[in-house]
Amino acid sequence: MSRYDWRHSLFAPVVGLIVSAVLLVAGVVEALLVSVGATTAPAAAELVVTLIIVVFLTAVLRIARAAPDIRRENAATARAVANVQTVKPTEDTLVGRRLRLFKEAAEAGNDCEAVLSARSALDETEMANKHHLDHALIWALPVFGFIGTALTMGAMVNSFSNALDNQADPGVLIAALKQHVLPELASAFGVTLIALFLSVLAFGAMALVERAERAGVAAADEVFLIYIARLPAKESAPAMHGLTQELAQSRGRTEELVKGLDALRTAVERLSAVESRPQKYTLVREP
Repeated sequence: MSRYDWRHSLFAPVVGLIVSAVLLVAGVVEALLVSVGATTAPAAAELVVTLIIVVFLTAVLRIARAAPDIRRENAATARAVANVQTVKPTEDTLVGRRLRLFKEAAEAGNDCEAVLSARSALDETEMANKHHLDHALIWALPVFGFIGTALTMGAMVNSFSNALDNQADPGVLIAALKQHVLPELASAFGVTLIALFLSVLAFGAMALVERAERAGVAAADEVFLIYIARLPAKESAPAMHGLTQELAQSRGRTEELVKGLDALRTAVERLSAVESRPQKYTLVREP
C-alpha cells in the first residue's frame, strides 16, 4: 500500500478521534447522556460514549468516501446511454472496463455476454469486500454500548457497596439506592441507547450507499446488454456461429451414414429373398 493510501485510510479515524475529544472537553458528551435520561454522567460512561462517537464518525466518513465514486460512475453511465462511443476503454469506470472487455472478447471470438456477466460478478464481490470494515464498525457500535452499560453498572455496584458500609439501617439502604443505584442505572442504559441510535444511523447510510453502488453496476450492465442485443448474431455470438457450423457438418455425416445403412439393408433383403426363392435344377445328359 502506498503512502497516500495509508494517509487516506487513516483520515477517517483521526478526524473521528479529534472531533470526539473536542465534544468530550466541551461537555457535549455529558449533555448527550443527560438528554437520554441519565441524571449523572460518570467518567466511565463518558469515555465509552466518546469511543462510540469515534467509531460512528469513522464509519460514516468511510462510507461517505464512496459518494464521489458513485457520482463519477453515474456520469459515465449516463454518457454511455447517450452514446457508447463517448466511453473510453482506458477509463477506470464500470462502463469503461466493460467496453474494454467487450472489445477484447469480440476480437478473440469469445462470448461477449458471458464475459460481461463475469465482470459484473467481480464488481459485486469487490463492493462487498470494500465495505467489510464498515460493516464491522457498525456492528461494533451496539457492542460498545453494552460494554459501557456493563462498566457503568459495575461502578454502580461498587459505589452502592461502599455506601452501605456494613450498615443494616433501612434508611441508609434507601438513601444509597437513591444516590448511587438509580442515577448510575439511568446512565448505564443511556450509553446503550446512544450506541443503538448511532448504529441505526450508520446502518442507514451504509444501506443507501450499497444500494446506489448496486444500481450503478446494474445500469452499466444494462447499457451493454442493450448494445449486444442490437448487434447482428454473427458479431454478438461468434461462438454460437462456430457451433452451428459444427452441428451442420455432423448432421451431414449422419445423413450419409443413414443412407449407407439403408443401402446395406436393401442389399441384405434382396439376398435373403434370393436365397428363400425355390430353386429348379435341370439334369443334362452329355453324349
